[in-house]
Amino acid sequence: MKINTYAGAGLLLIAFTVVVAAVVLSLGCADDGGTGVNESVDAHTLNNGTELSGEWSGNTVNASTGDYFSIRLEENPSTGYQWNLTTSDGIKIVGDKFEPPENEDVVGAAGFHIWTFRIMDDGKQQIDAIYKRPWENVTGEEDTFSLTLEVEGEPVAPADGDDGEYVYGTANVDDIEIMVMESFPVQISVLATGFLPNGCTVIDEANITTEKTGNTFNVHIPTKRPKDAICTQALVPFEISVPLDVYGLEKGNYTVDVNGVQDSFELQSDNVLK
Repeated sequence: MKINTYAGAGLLLIAFTVVVAAVVLSLGCADDGGTGVNESVDAHTLNNGTELSGEWSGNTVNASTGDYFSIRLEENPSTGYQWNLTTSDGIKIVGDKFEPPENEDVVGAAGFHIWTFRIMDDGKQQIDAIYKRPWENVTGEEDTFSLTLEVEGEPVAPADGDDGEYVYGTANVDDIEIMVMESFPVQISVLATGFLPNGCTVIDEANITTEKTGNTFNVHIPTKRPKDAICTQALVPFEISVPLDVYGLEKGNYTVDVNGVQDSFELQSDNVLK
């Protein structure tokens, strides 16, 4: 009887251990580290909206035409280094932005360069990037990123008005200055300065947008460059003034956000003729 009792206790202990291990494993799989980056692409299959980090460099993934996905790579423009990214013809860049570090008070802290893509054609597609200073030659010691996509599905036709000749992005704004004209009603504009990544990229002035939400003006300054152009790899400074529609505003404090860079101004009185 003792032998049977010990055997039963051993079986219970084994069962308990298996249950605990399963719980721990499930908790570990659910934890994404708080990064918001999809590091668990099931069987290397991209889902619509997936975001990948640099850890996926060198991988091959399965994907479908028409889907969107993004790649987030650490970048520190203050050092002069930047990612130079290229894609095959079946991949379209629909978003290009720089996300500054969470603590912008830390001098020299790195942020993230984020591209958003749409898969336009089937077959084997490729994304490659190299991290270097634009004016330096390639040595072979640079950090690189590569991703191969095996795509299935029908090719996606460009939307009306989309000729596919340009790659669109978001301007990297370093500083803004709010300009207040000494007049009444008060007229205000915001002067944005920064650097474009190469000699082909320009400010897409026709598509600059300004949207007021509460007491905040959100200004988006986009860029564009010819898709197949061979560009000089050198930073190009830019400066652009964007008028703000402030007529009729009540007196108070207002914030201006231009591509993530903020400043504020105050109206001493209601900005309206009486």
